[in-house]
Amino acid sequence: MRVFALWIGLLMLACGSSQAQPLRLAANERLAEQWVAATMLRAIYAKAGLQAKVEPLPPARANLETLSGQRDGEVARIAAYGDRNPSLVRVETPYYQLTSQAFWLRVRAASIKDRKDLVHYSVGAIRGVAHSSELTLEHPSVTLTNEPLQMFRMLLGSRFDVALDTGINGKYLIAKNGWQDIESSTDLAKLDLYHYLHPKHAKLAPRLNQIIRQMRESGELDHIRQQAEAELLKTQLDQFSGK
Repeated sequence: MRVFALWIGLLMLACGSSQAQPLRLAANERLAEQWVAATMLRAIYAKAGLQAKVEPLPPARANLETLSGQRDGEVARIAAYGDRNPSLVRVETPYYQLTSQAFWLRVRAASIKDRKDLVHYSVGAIRGVAHSSELTLEHPSVTLTNEPLQMFRMLLGSRFDVALDTGINGKYLIAKNGWQDIESSTDLAKLDLYHYLHPKHAKLAPRLNQIIRQMRESGELDHIRQQAEAELLKTQLDQFSGK
């Protein structure tokens, strides 16, 4: 009986230890909106009594490793991403937003007022980033790059006419690098960002959803967002990477 009781105690301890392990969440590397979203999501997890370890990865790899269960979820993706990956569990309340914008060299004198105008230009986009994929669907001339700095350097080298990025990330790179000859469009899209979980953690979704709703209603989540965005220019996003 003592041996059995000891065995039960050890089993319960092991289960508790397993549940206390932080979830390993993939984030799209070197992107400003992902860095801000990761900061916000850590606060959401802490409020829910959970731990999250954010691991920046190239977007396409983040997708593959989350689908395979090597990662427990993804920090922030748009709704269309979940539609294309129906096995993943979306936490239903969005907690952040992104805007999609086009960027071009001033000498190019591009005129882009909405997504329909993109068809007149060759476009650069980041591989595996869902909001850019939505904007370039069936576009005749798209060059995919591995990360945003590479994309903007190719834009500066006139490898394509227009680069697609989020408003916050494009402006971050322009400010950080002192590029004064790059112009941008108004918002071509404004999209909610959602947290996604691997199916093995589906039971956590209602709990996280409730916390997000509470933090939104109280204004706490917006305060965390403002603080994170204010800290952004002090951050080296090239270190927000899986390398």
